[in-house]
Amino acid sequence: MSVRLKLSVLITILFLTTIINAFFTFQLERYGDDKLKWVDHTNEVLMVKGKLLSAIKDAETGQRGYLLADNPSYLEPYYAGVYEANSNFYKLKELTIDNAEQQERLELIETIMELKFDELAETIAFVQGNEKDKALEIVLQDKGKKYMDDIKNQFILFANVELILLEKRKGDFRENRVQITTLIIVGLLFFIGLAIMTVMFLQKSLFLPLRLLLASIEKVESGNKIEISDVIENNEMGRLISTFFIMSDKVYQRAQTLAYKANHDELTGLKNRATIFEEIKNSINGLQQLGGKIAILFLDLNLFKKINDTLGHDVGDLILKETATRLNHSVRSSDTVFRMGGDEFLVIVRNIKDISYVHTAVTNILKEFEEPAMIQGQLMNISISIGVAISPDDTSNNNEIVKFSDIAMYEAKRDKDVNYKIFDKSMLERARNS
Repeated sequence: MSVRLKLSVLITILFLTTIINAFFTFQLERYGDDKLKWVDHTNEVLMVKGKLLSAIKDAETGQRGYLLADNPSYLEPYYAGVYEANSNFYKLKELTIDNAEQQERLELIETIMELKFDELAETIAFVQGNEKDKALEIVLQDKGKKYMDDIKNQFILFANVELILLEKRKGDFRENRVQITTLIIVGLLFFIGLAIMTVMFLQKSLFLPLRLLLASIEKVESGNKIEISDVIENNEMGRLISTFFIMSDKVYQRAQTLAYKANHDELTGLKNRATIFEEIKNSINGLQQLGGKIAILFLDLNLFKKINDTLGHDVGDLILKETATRLNHSVRSSDTVFRMGGDEFLVIVRNIKDISYVHTAVTNILKEFEEPAMIQGQLMNISISIGVAISPDDTSNNNEIVKFSDIAMYEAKRDKDVNYKIFDKSMLERARNS
């Protein structure tokens, strides 16, 4: 086989391999984008589920307030809660339309919700008809609490299914990243091997004879001979390999970007809820070796829905970004800030040697929100409520400590005299009765 033909074959193989490698990399990237969308979809389902439960609680709170105070102003959160609950329920059905098991469970939840809302509406109607005794009699039958417990239990099962799906979809996404990395490594090794073969071939079949010839000519003319470095510097294979390295680096950067998007909130840049429970679990496990405590701070913006409804979502987004910035400024480098979704945030405060630091950490956060924020040319106050739970004092379970901090946050929202509450066991009973 001639030198020309051998060189053409090597170049052709290199060219085809580059195209095939780029094609498969592109296909894997598209596949990875689809997997990432499903991860985001599952997170959205869990977020809407949380909003639905919160809306039902708001409706129940409004009904109880109206029964106790006979004040029509309590009907506003009741009607808003009913509307939000129905709206989020239909959104949840739409999001899970591809999952027959979840659709069946939602139909059961819908039936219980109707019973729950019928009971709330019936008691309100009795009070409006000056038959408060009948309303109280219905409340004392405790059917409403049973309906609420049934709804919560069904949603626990619903959330478990979604969490399993989330872990599977995250696993699929990670597997896709591994496939891309493997393809890059295999491609890199193949190209390097092929490049070495090509260089060796060129050296042996072309450059060495040419060098010897030129050396002979130079020797005859002036006694100088060609240096091998002169040949290497003009080797086109070097440029080809450098191009491949640039392409591989771009693919790697793309993979890093996708991994970042999977675990971070697009609006605020904070970590999202995808890794919250894993990080809390690791922090709690670390207490066994290092000692000390950790605190979970659950934060919620006050009156955020009203701001969104009156000033628009653009202003709401700016407030969320400003909130994220202030939270990052108020915590230590060892602490981590997350956006749970909507107007809810969570902070893991680590390395607590003295329980008094919990109050210091909360105070630092509240100080950051004392000054109003400049939003679209207007000064606006950002008000937050904070719930705090501490491990191992309250629990060593990562799911429970988030739940306890959430309960404490709602206690803080109910108490107009304070901005934060630290969890205690008595709050569990009030949460079950609310």
